[in-house]
Amino acid sequence: MTPIIGTIATIVLAILYGLPAHAVVSFFLVGGTTALGVTVGFHRLFTHRSFATSKFVEWTLMVLGCMAGQSAPFFWIATHRTHHQHSDEDGDPHSPHVREGLPLGFWRGFWHAHSGWVLTEVQYSADSISDLNRRPDLVWINRHWVVWYLVGLGIPAAIGFLVGGTLYDALIGLLCGGLLRQFVALQVTFAVNSITHIWGAQPFQTGDQSRNNFLVGLLALGEGWHNNHHAFPYSACHGLHWYQPDVTWCLIWALERVGLVWQVKRPRLRQ
Repeated sequence: MTPIIGTIATIVLAILYGLPAHAVVSFFLVGGTTALGVTVGFHRLFTHRSFATSKFVEWTLMVLGCMAGQSAPFFWIATHRTHHQHSDEDGDPHSPHVREGLPLGFWRGFWHAHSGWVLTEVQYSADSISDLNRRPDLVWINRHWVVWYLVGLGIPAAIGFLVGGTLYDALIGLLCGGLLRQFVALQVTFAVNSITHIWGAQPFQTGDQSRNNFLVGLLALGEGWHNNHHAFPYSACHGLHWYQPDVTWCLIWALERVGLVWQVKRPRLRQ
């Protein structure tokens, strides 16, 4: 609810008093950085172990993911692992096609997959994240994820005050680079759950309704090539062709080139 209120407030204040350039820069800079904490960190590293890296890089990615405000990292990771275990079947926490063993109609299914599922009591087994629970350092970050989320809100507010020098600059920085940024990023992540299980291409037979969707692929930094991902969940690369842009993979590739990540898993395509 807070991101929604913040989004409305951002629009109203921007109309009444203007939108400073620093707020726009914070929206994209903080938004892109924290989004990569989710896509590179929460998803491809911690959920699927698509590559290995140092503890410092792991800490950095998990903290950035916390700043995105998409719930505690262990919950995010466990939920996504459960999704892969039961994709579009009973037990999938956010399928648009079935819930509690019953088929869903189109609009009800879309709502449930996109954001309705977060209003339910999603349960997961501690066994699904036993590898993470054995890491006291990651457990500590997970336990204090709200603190890191608040830091993520405070950074654009501080930038606004330092650049503009007024309380309004700090406020609009907080709203635009913080809450509006969080709301937009949440919608993009939710679109992977909903849109890419309804609309798009299915080049691979994966036994579920996962799809490749170009628009979501662009907006979600490569996460929208969802059928590719379900075909090769271990792969650090989701965009398998030049016309499937994957910003997340580009960063992982660059980190591999400079030696910050290794054991990078790639898809084993049939010749």
